[in-house]
Amino acid sequence: MKAALISSLLILIGGLAGNFFRYARQAPDRLPVFDKIPYELAGYYGREKRLAEFNYVILQADTTTLRLYRNSAGNYYWLFIAYFESQEYGSQMHSPRHCLPGGGWRIQKQQPFELKLADGKVKTINRLVITQPNSRQVMYYWYQTRGGALIDEFDVKVDLAVNSLMLRPTDAAFIRLTVPVLNDDFAAADARAVAFLRRFHDPILESLPFDN
Repeated sequence: MKAALISSLLILIGGLAGNFFRYARQAPDRLPVFDKIPYELAGYYGREKRLAEFNYVILQADTTTLRLYRNSAGNYYWLFIAYFESQEYGSQMHSPRHCLPGGGWRIQKQQPFELKLADGKVKTINRLVITQPNSRQVMYYWYQTRGGALIDEFDVKVDLAVNSLMLRPTDAAFIRLTVPVLNDDFAAADARAVAFLRRFHDPILESLPFDN
């Protein structure tokens, strides 16, 4: 009888705590300002594009930007950022590893990638080689939260739980860069991506409402 009473009490407390953390959400003090990411920078020229509308329905992000950049050599770079004001109501970020196969892409290779930034710091991000019958691309992505940069979906969930418990905003951003692989030269694709991210990394972070 006593054990049953304790179990019932714990379930009640757990339910009350769950409801509290669900509805006592701390709103971010500001939202992203993607205009801080220049359309022209150091020989890169970009313009705003859009995905097919069903992608936004599935993604459920609060705001996004999709940029197609081109440099003076004619190389293309697709930059996509999705911002989620809260991840607590079924709007947690989707992993490309789950979404790409549904779009007809095959993931040929996936691994962490050490990105050396302009200030000499090294940032670990994800690197995927993705293929379709007539296309081969390399994708680089990571998640940016108030806790910093994350590459694993499980770590994102832990970060969400920690921020919820501390009554901090649970907003987060997904950042992705995709570049084509030309003539099966993956080293050249990596070099182009690194050069682009070194230029745009700081403006990307400045556009987001995180102090990291």
